[in-house]
Amino acid sequence: MTQIKPTHTAVQADTAEIQRERIDKSQARPVRYSKLMKGVYAVLSLALIVTVYILAHRSFSDQKIAGDSLPLSADGVLEVEVLDGAGNMKAAQQVTNILRSKGYDVVEMKKNNDGIIERTYVVDRSGNQEAARKLAAALGIASDKVFQKINRNLYLDVTVVVGKDYSQLKVFQSLNERSKR
Repeated sequence: MTQIKPTHTAVQADTAEIQRERIDKSQARPVRYSKLMKGVYAVLSLALIVTVYILAHRSFSDQKIAGDSLPLSADGVLEVEVLDGAGNMKAAQQVTNILRSKGYDVVEMKKNNDGIIERTYVVDRSGNQEAARKLAAALGIASDKVFQKINRNLYLDVTVVVGKDYSQLKVFQSLNERSKR
C-alpha cells in the first residue's frame, strides 16, 4: 500500500482556505452586531420622541385633567371676577365688598359685555365647580344658576354676573334687614 503524501502546496492551500473562513466568520459577527445596534438605537430614539411628545402635549394642553379642581391662585383663595349685568355698578361694588369680606379675592369688577340680564348667575372658569357652588350659596344664588365654562386663559376661578334680581339675593336681603334696624 502506498501512502499519499500531501504536497506542501496542498497543505498551504487548505491552511489559507481555513484562515479565509475564519476571517469571513469574524467579519460577519461585527456586521450582525452593527445591524442589531442600529435597530436598538432606532427603537430607543422612537421611544424618546414619543415620550417627549406626550409630555409636551400634556404640559401645554388646555384640557381639564380628572381631579384637577384646585384654584389657580397659589394661596388657595378663589380669584373672582364680578360683572355688572344689572346696569347698576353700585350693586356690583356691593357684591365685590361682600365677597372680599368672605375671603374671596375679587381681581376685577367691570360691566358685563352681554348687557343687562335678569337673573344673577355664577360661572366656574377653572374646573372647580364645587367651589363655585359654595360661592353661589354664600351669595344666595341657586345652584341651578351655576354654570361651567372653563377658560384657563382668564387666570381666574369664578365669574359672578350680577343681574337685575340682585336685591332678591340672600346677602342683599340681610343687608336691608340690618339697615332697617
